[in-house]
Order: sequence, then C-alpha cells, then structure tokens
Amino acid sequence: MERTLKERKYSITGLFKHIGAGNKLHVSLDCYTANSVTTECTRQNRYEGCDPMNNKFATTKKEKKGYITIIQRY
Repeated sequence: MERTLKERKYSITGLFKHIGAGNKLHVSLDCYTANSVTTECTRQNRYEGCDPMNNKFATTKKEKKGYITIIQRY
C-alpha cells in the first residue's frame, strides 16, 4: 500500500511508525528535508539491529517527483 503525505502531520521519528511491512510512504520535500529523513532512516535501522546488507527501512527520491519515499521491507 502506498500513502502520500502532503503536509507535516508527524515528527520525523513518527513517520516510521506509520508505514507497515512491505509498504511505501511518500513524504513531501516541502514539509520535510531529505537529509533529515535519510538520517532518521539510518537511525531506525540501527535501532532495529538490522544487518547492513538487509536494512528494514530504505529511502529514495526517484519514485515520485518532489517527494522522498520511505520503504519498509519487512
């Protein structure tokens, strides 16, 4: 399931609680900076104790123009 956030509803940490396994969350770059979302993604992967080659969360800016996409793999 894909969801799109067009406004700032959650904190950066709170974004990762609203994704779900196998889903994507598109976050507007007008509300959140790409650098802060990527940094929090790295922090969440460390918190989960993920192997560096099999991270739980990933980010990309290529899926939707003007958005950063957070992907939860499992």
